Amino acid sequence: MRSSGAFVQPNFRRYVFDERAPVRWTVKDVIAHLTAWKLRDVRRISGDRSPLRAYEAPYDDLANRRIYERSHRTSPKTIVAEHRAAHRAMLKTLREVPADRFARRWAPQWPADLGGHVRSHRRMHLDPLFRT
Repeated sequence: MRSSGAFVQPNFRRYVFDERAPVRWTVKDVIAHLTAWKLRDVRRISGDRSPLRAYEAPYDDLANRRIYERSHRTSPKTIVAEHRAAHRAMLKTLREVPADRFARRWAPQWPADLGGHVRSHRRMHLDPLFRT
């Protein structure tokens, strides 16, 4: 995270929701959530139908719960490494797929779901924690 040009080391165990939230996600959990959803978009765009990896979002109503349960017991170092790998995979996929892959409407909010989902969570949950 960057603030005023200086690197700010995030506290991965810091809560992003206050005590009223039924489930209190941490910075680490939000990063894991972003990772899973980036990889879901990579699969969707590339047409990948291979089995899901442990850190990818399952395609069911319990996706966020499963992401949280896994991320809560995974080290911050692993979560960050997975996120960096997911980001590289997303950039690689975007460079490689033919332009007509983007003509199809994947969801009502497409194409904003590709970057917008990540951006909205960053703005809502992470940016406020690191403002100086």
